[in-house]
Amino acid sequence: MFGRKNRRVAELERVVEGLQELLARIGDARTAQTCALEEVDRAGAELVALRHRIKNARAELQPLKEELTFQRAGVFRADAVVDHQKQLDLIHDEMKSLIKTGAAIDGGAQVTYNGSDATGRRLVEDWSALMLRSYNCEAENCLRMLRAGGLDAARRRLDRAASAIERLSGTFALRISPRYQALRSYELELTADHLQRKAESRRTRRIAS
Repeated sequence: MFGRKNRRVAELERVVEGLQELLARIGDARTAQTCALEEVDRAGAELVALRHRIKNARAELQPLKEELTFQRAGVFRADAVVDHQKQLDLIHDEMKSLIKTGAAIDGGAQVTYNGSDATGRRLVEDWSALMLRSYNCEAENCLRMLRAGGLDAARRRLDRAASAIERLSGTFALRISPRYQALRSYELELTADHLQRKAESRRTRRIAS
């Protein structure tokens, strides 16, 4: 009788030990789960902060990307013409839009090169980019060399550049779009007006002195 009770007690003790081990494993699992959840929370916070930094970096890069679009097309903005800066900013914004959408150049006949329409399209795109850059370089030269009273000569020079590009494009049938030409011509006009005002201001100061 006493032996059976001892065996029963021993069995119960083993059950208790098993339960204690199970509770310990459950406790360890809960601790690990809590640590994992805390790690997930930390990673989530770091991810939010990183996304915020990326957003800010992209916002800072956007003006540089837009300026790069201009420079690739051969446009290099000169010093600010303060008395016409708002108008010039609007002109430049529209110029950038036309360049990005490909609307600065009109035409572009369907060309097949080595039996490939896709290769022909790329050839037309490359030629269009080259023509636009050439025109813009001439426009930049006109702006740099512009003098007070020299607007008409600068416009004629720019018109000749557009005509030469249309002629040299040959079978591609490319030309500078009238809207883009008008924007660059207006840019010349505002710059010429600025130079004229500066010249008149200097003349007034000389007379006053």
